[in-house]
Amino acid sequence: MDGGAVDVGPARQRFLLAALLIEPNRPISADQLVERMWADRAPHRARGTLRTYLSRLRNALAVTDEVRIGRRAGGYVLTLEPSMVDLHLFRHLVATARSSDDNTAVDLFDRALALWHGEPFAGLDTPWISAVRAELDAERVEVELDRGDLLLRRGRHSELLAALCTMTSARPLDERLVGQLILALYRSGRQADALDRYEHVRARLAEDLGAHPSPPLRQLHHQILTADPALLSPARS
Repeated sequence: MDGGAVDVGPARQRFLLAALLIEPNRPISADQLVERMWADRAPHRARGTLRTYLSRLRNALAVTDEVRIGRRAGGYVLTLEPSMVDLHLFRHLVATARSSDDNTAVDLFDRALALWHGEPFAGLDTPWISAVRAELDAERVEVELDRGDLLLRRGRHSELLAALCTMTSARPLDERLVGQLILALYRSGRQADALDRYEHVRARLAEDLGAHPSPPLRQLHHQILTADPALLSPARS
């Protein structure tokens, strides 16, 4: 599409396009699309309305040969190269990163995370899209955590500190994330701050969930108290 924007119409048509983009190049039945778009609030003659939206989408996308909506046995198919869609490019970059050496993986994780711009499918709201949005947010968080582990392994804790502080403010009970912050603080010569962070999350877990810190977080705390040499920062690479 040569980078040009295509007006695909009002919100419900954008929703239909999103419902097809999630699973490109595979048929999705009319019943599935109706469920995704309206759940239990489907309009009278929903299938007819769906066909109207599909026809309008085809017309909107006719300006390019790279994207097509067709019909196969089993349903409607949006045909395109998956890497054209940020979601699928993100997943491809992440999968490649997880099978690459550390230096390559850092670059691939950064490229994947740079594809995120605000909330996925903002303005669209059904149980299906809400579940997809939650799944994608969980994928992004997992990538951020994997990237953090990788940078800590490479001795790059100082460049992580600011981002880790911001993320732990949003997710104060994410023990893997808090563990990364505690380790980064300790390796930056801030042992007291690291221990304060541990005490803060321990108290929050007890108060909010009636739980104790996880074994890995307790082990990290013990290692800091005993100045375990295993916590020393590796040479930056």
